[in-house]
Amino acid sequence: MLKRREGSIDWISAFIYRLLPLSQDLHRINELFPEEKIVEAARPFYDDDIGRPSEDPVMLTKLLFLSFFFHISGDSTILQTLKYRIDWRQFCGVSLFASLPDRTTLVTFRTRVGAAVIATWFEEVVEMLKRQGLIDEQHRFFDGTPAKARARINPYRDEIYEESLESMAARFTEGPSETVALASELNPSPVQLEKTTYSVDQREMKTRREQPMKPVADRQSAGDPEAHFQRGKHGKTSELGYEIFFTTDSKQLFIEDVDVSAEACQGQVIFTEKLEQSEPGQEWSVDAEFSTGPLLEKAEEKRVILNTPPRAGVSTGLFPKIDFVYQPASDTYTCPNQQTLSHVSTNRKTEDKTYRAAKGTCEACPLREQCTTSKTGRSVTRSKYEKQFERQRDHAKTPQAVMGRVLRGIIAEGKFAEAVRHGLKEMRYIGKTMAVMQSQLVATILNVKRFIRLEQAGVLA
Repeated sequence: MLKRREGSIDWISAFIYRLLPLSQDLHRINELFPEEKIVEAARPFYDDDIGRPSEDPVMLTKLLFLSFFFHISGDSTILQTLKYRIDWRQFCGVSLFASLPDRTTLVTFRTRVGAAVIATWFEEVVEMLKRQGLIDEQHRFFDGTPAKARARINPYRDEIYEESLESMAARFTEGPSETVALASELNPSPVQLEKTTYSVDQREMKTRREQPMKPVADRQSAGDPEAHFQRGKHGKTSELGYEIFFTTDSKQLFIEDVDVSAEACQGQVIFTEKLEQSEPGQEWSVDAEFSTGPLLEKAEEKRVILNTPPRAGVSTGLFPKIDFVYQPASDTYTCPNQQTLSHVSTNRKTEDKTYRAAKGTCEACPLREQCTTSKTGRSVTRSKYEKQFERQRDHAKTPQAVMGRVLRGIIAEGKFAEAVRHGLKEMRYIGKTMAVMQSQLVATILNVKRFIRLEQAGVLA
């Protein structure tokens, strides 16, 4: 049964709250908090007539917000902080002498209602920013970052092997039993053990170690079955987790949208959906990861400007591909030594063409050491998206593209660095639904903080 806390606070608490007011930021956040929207979002999860009266969903949502705003994890620690911090009680609208919710109530609210109320709050903040004209819908930034899950692979608990534990146990039962019954008269005085221990089946353990493991992409953890291995960036190892994507506007740097992927390497799929929903003339600034042929083709189809670094060339010290001139009429390449590279093969899967000079041409070439280290001579690959790559290389040199890439590195990466300070580096809870809730809550915190800073700077006249 949905119930709100009484709005009145006893005179002692009110007096102390006036003596020790909230900080300027918390006071403004409290004014912006959409209490009615939160109540309406939580109402479908409560019965009107059945059950005991619930804790105030507004108070529990504010408590969840404070835990991420101040980066305090652990339900017991959060409730202990609410017990002793006056500003937390004042922000949540709780009297100094009022009873506090227990840990079970907080966990139940978060798992059942949390995702809905946080999504409502995030969307309400974004709509407010759009109504005030603070979001530029013409130019956006898109980037992602991995977040570690509360899970790990245990070789003797999680199914990471090709053969399941059940099938192995069945095979062992088919073999002869080595269990020997021990007569009671041989041990008249039983030993009292302080700690029960269990022996390990050495045959089973050896068999598990010898059999091949599943591919990394197929491995799951019993701690969080929805989490998958995410590719480590900047030399870091891969970890079980989720990938968080922010869509940020370029006008006042607000986060417009949040996407969460449980599977690895889904950024291009999500960004393709963004391009599908884009209007002609819109501009996106993204990382080099999104400089692929299908995305460039989709951007041209939707007439969207895509600011992304061009594809990297060959190894340093060798002639790059741009030094080879393509001849459309003869479907050949001309190398820096004016030799012809003819089409020799086509990849059936990717439709990429490979070009190579005639046998012996590269061996006698005076520029061989500057061109290739291959014994068979220099080869050049031409993608079926080569025209898109060429146009992208030309666009990447324009001031518009250069500025977009610079701003993306500052704004998008800066947003994730700020989000880490509010707990986005690691997932506190289990499951993709909770990962979405945590990501949207952190994005809401960043948006509200940015809005307050603009107010204090006098930008929002």
